[in-house]
Amino acid sequence: MPAALAPRKLRPAFVAQSVLMGSALAVYLFVLGSAGLHHQDLDPYLVAGRHVWNGEPLYATFLQHPFPDPTLRPAFIYPPAFALLIAPLALLPGAMANLVWLIVGQVSLAAAMLLVLRWLRPPSWAVATLVVATLTFYPLWIDVQQGQANLLVLLLVTAGIAGVVQGHPRFGAALGVAAALKLTPLILLAWLLLERRGREAAWMMAGFTAVSGMAAIFRFQDTMAFAQHVLPALAPGTAFYANQSLAGFIERIGSTNPYTQPWIDLRWAPLLAAAAGIALVAFWFWRSSRRPALVRAATFLPLLPLLSSVTWGHHLVILLPVIWLSVIALAEAGWPVAPAVTLGGLLLMFSVVSRWPAGPAFNQTGFRLAQTTDPMVFMVANTLFFATFILFLAAPWLLRSR
Repeated sequence: MPAALAPRKLRPAFVAQSVLMGSALAVYLFVLGSAGLHHQDLDPYLVAGRHVWNGEPLYATFLQHPFPDPTLRPAFIYPPAFALLIAPLALLPGAMANLVWLIVGQVSLAAAMLLVLRWLRPPSWAVATLVVATLTFYPLWIDVQQGQANLLVLLLVTAGIAGVVQGHPRFGAALGVAAALKLTPLILLAWLLLERRGREAAWMMAGFTAVSGMAAIFRFQDTMAFAQHVLPALAPGTAFYANQSLAGFIERIGSTNPYTQPWIDLRWAPLLAAAAGIALVAFWFWRSSRRPALVRAATFLPLLPLLSSVTWGHHLVILLPVIWLSVIALAEAGWPVAPAVTLGGLLLMFSVVSRWPAGPAFNQTGFRLAQTTDPMVFMVANTLFFATFILFLAAPWLLRSR
């Protein structure tokens, strides 16, 4: 008689990993469900899509809106190429359009994550940690709650960087497509040029030109309006407390504005922000010159939200590849205590501290003054900026095993 097969025992590590990932997934599904089938930022997208079908101007609402701060106007502000992309959704009923857009975002997130996992083949604990860190990442919650387009951009940027680092210049086109949809990824052109990747930069510009040129063929007047009026209006940024870019932070503490009481009034605050941005790029170039190509690419990513004129919380999903690679690097190095604690502290800043309701609520008495004069409120209100900046500084250390 053949011997009976011994029953397989569940490994405690597998059980622990499954419980952690299952718990994080349950929380994330609750976040998705709480948003329902209406996402506030998708409404302007769908309106723009209907304008495409009806032949109406895309930016009339933005240009005619009475609100003095252009960055806070509830109107379509993206390039015409994005309106063409979203136009098919405008043909669907509202709830169906929201559901399809939600699925597109989640598929993009999963595809970006799987791309990294299949490429680097991390150990099981790294996979579990990576999944938990992603599904509990507060900027991701903001993105899915509001129905933003950042997860599609995340996929394009992740694919572009992975292809370029592996020696496939044509993947630079993915970066160009991402920049054609939302202009911030255009900053990655500086990475390619400083890395002396001329072919990749050419492919990036080819992708950007092809998509933008196609949009200009179908929406020439809108393309001109975007370049001549929308971009100049958005370029100065805003001191509004939710703007977590370097320029927004400097505006809040260094110039007279409607939202905060600055520490000092500098008329040349925009020049200071530009100079600080150039200094950060130079610092990245000096520090990463002898590091592996993947590390140089990953450590450049935090510069996108830092150097953008406007960075809302949901834009920070672009930092997920840096977090993924850091988790994998730490797992391969045996989870050294100091960098592991540092990464855990950063995740707490992104996902916990940034949500703490310190000080008066928005529009209540004392809110404006507290933004820069109350130390606790100041730290919490700018947590996402500080966390992004610290991640930029710490990324080479976190990725050192690569």
